[in-house]
Amino acid sequence: MRKNFVLLSLLVVLSMVLAACGSAATPTQAPAQATSAPAATQPAATAPAEGGCSDNPYVGSGVLDGNGIPCDFFADVHIRKAFSYSFDWDTFIDDVYKGEAVQSLELALPGMVGYDPNAPHYTFDLDKAKSEFEASTLKSPDGKSVMDVGFRIQMLYNQGNTTRQVVAEILASSLSQVNEKFSVETLGLPWPAYLAAQRAGRIPIMTGGWLEDIHDPSNWYQPYTVGAYGGRQNMPEDLQAQFKPLLDQGVGATDPAQRAAVYQQINQLYYDQAPGTPIVLSTSHSFQQHWVQGLIRNPIFPGIYFYTISKADGAKNPTTFTEATFGDVDTLDPALAYDTASAEVIQNVYQTLVFYDGDKPGAFVPMLASEMPTVSEDGKTYTFTLRQGLKFSDGSPLTASDVAYSFERGLLQGGGVSPQWLLSEPFFGVGNQDVAMMVDSSGALVDDPASLQKADAAKLKEVCENLKTQFVVDDSAGTIAMTLAQPWGPFLATIAQSWGSVMSAKWVADNGGWDGSCDTWQKFYGIQSADDPLSKVAMGSGPFVLDHWTPGTEVVLTKNPNYWGDAPKLDRVVIQNIAEWGTRFAELQAGDADLAAVPVENRPQADALVGNISIYDASTGSYGPLQPVCGYDSSKLGTAKFTVCAAGETAPANRPLDVYMGLPALSMDVILYNFAIK
Repeated sequence: MRKNFVLLSLLVVLSMVLAACGSAATPTQAPAQATSAPAATQPAATAPAEGGCSDNPYVGSGVLDGNGIPCDFFADVHIRKAFSYSFDWDTFIDDVYKGEAVQSLELALPGMVGYDPNAPHYTFDLDKAKSEFEASTLKSPDGKSVMDVGFRIQMLYNQGNTTRQVVAEILASSLSQVNEKFSVETLGLPWPAYLAAQRAGRIPIMTGGWLEDIHDPSNWYQPYTVGAYGGRQNMPEDLQAQFKPLLDQGVGATDPAQRAAVYQQINQLYYDQAPGTPIVLSTSHSFQQHWVQGLIRNPIFPGIYFYTISKADGAKNPTTFTEATFGDVDTLDPALAYDTASAEVIQNVYQTLVFYDGDKPGAFVPMLASEMPTVSEDGKTYTFTLRQGLKFSDGSPLTASDVAYSFERGLLQGGGVSPQWLLSEPFFGVGNQDVAMMVDSSGALVDDPASLQKADAAKLKEVCENLKTQFVVDDSAGTIAMTLAQPWGPFLATIAQSWGSVMSAKWVADNGGWDGSCDTWQKFYGIQSADDPLSKVAMGSGPFVLDHWTPGTEVVLTKNPNYWGDAPKLDRVVIQNIAEWGTRFAELQAGDADLAAVPVENRPQADALVGNISIYDASTGSYGPLQPVCGYDSSKLGTAKFTVCAAGETAPANRPLDVYMGLPALSMDVILYNFAIK
């Protein structure tokens, strides 16, 4: 069966590249014009469908008669388990990812609290799939089993996303081996039609992807159970009611052991009920020039963190770092930015109270804080002490009041296109994912700035004043205490990201932003990047300052002359936006780019220039030492392409690149089953 997917796998690489161009929040871009969904070919139904999906073209006849499926087909747990056992992970990894991926064993990622590599998970096993189909209680109108009559179903994907297309093709092939009467047809829809069908709950089975915001299991289990995907799967209320209290316990606990126990319960429930099938985590394959030193490869970083980087003797342009990539900045406002291109700049210009500990996405160290915070006995109040002598790049002091202002501003600015929902629940309470819900608990004002601004002025002021009471500042002592609505286990993980950046309250106001008054915050609620006065300017406390941003061309950062810490080793950083691979590759070859974004289909060109390789070691959670490469065979998969030099051998000349391989990504697709097809 594997060879059946080789041609499709060649197409997959294009979809990966297209996905990489999008923001973290929008992995698949819509086409320029919406078109209607193509009509599905339907054989005549043997009986009219009952319930709410009789007009759905993706379920065939709408009954279990060999020509379709009933609306509640996936409400049967045995059907869901049978589909889960029918996915061939090895074929998918080898033919699609060329061996550079690992099976996802659960929704939580390796290294997360509660992750268990020995936890129960599904494997490709057609005998078990057959047994689950035989255990199903579904019956045809004349009382026959699913194994007797078979079924016909359409699995949808968004056109251009050939990764998801191959997922459907693999399932179709496997299920036909279980029973030749099982028919899964693949259907690609234009993005607007696909999204509309997904939101309407009409897609019977689909693949849904997620790129994590914070490295915490809560950020994975929530969307796939009681969040966006759970809703689009029409997950029954009684099943969501099993997940919801466990999810609340997970985020509400601060003891790691307690959290681990809760998430192991959640994973067991997800396995037992099989609402979805996690697929794979792709693994790293990144290149840099030999002379690059000190680059931290933390997969949670939205881009490169330039502060730790230096260049060895003999490097071209020794104090300038050039990154040749693609994709442009959307906004430089830390409270609004929710894409990787924007956050990469913000991460180097602004700073947070705590930051990531080297290459560990789930461990933290003080940054603006002088030490890790003290936490009250009830787990709700975090008290931070700032380092002495902190300054913004304009030379003004960074104070505890600036910290409070930055959090208040972000929370009050809110809006669905921003990352503020991640902070809203800790400060406003579980279920309150936007400040507008504090004005009107029905949620009617969420993402409706015009209506929110017309709300009762006293209520608007009350919401702001109540929020301000949650921040207690002592500028003379350099302390700030933040009181949450309830304990929040992933709080440090949440504020370590770019949306936890500290801004100068005076500078923001001087540049047209919120002035800190509770009488004016509503004017900035739900602001869009095009209207945000801080979208094209930046001034933080980080090691670099924004020299200029030329949209569509480049962002240039220079060393912060007023940086409060040790000066960065680089004087200048150039982030080039070059869409065309040939130009990026030419820069990489010539040494004009220190690092370049290399699409999957173009890796063989860069592989041929590799002189050293470092392979990620899952047992240690870090990359191994660089080893010289003496041979390359493009016909092999993964790291087997490279032959490490034997003792006494020397890597061939004119191979200027180092390659780092094997680190699992922090994004994943999941096969999702619709419990009640509309």
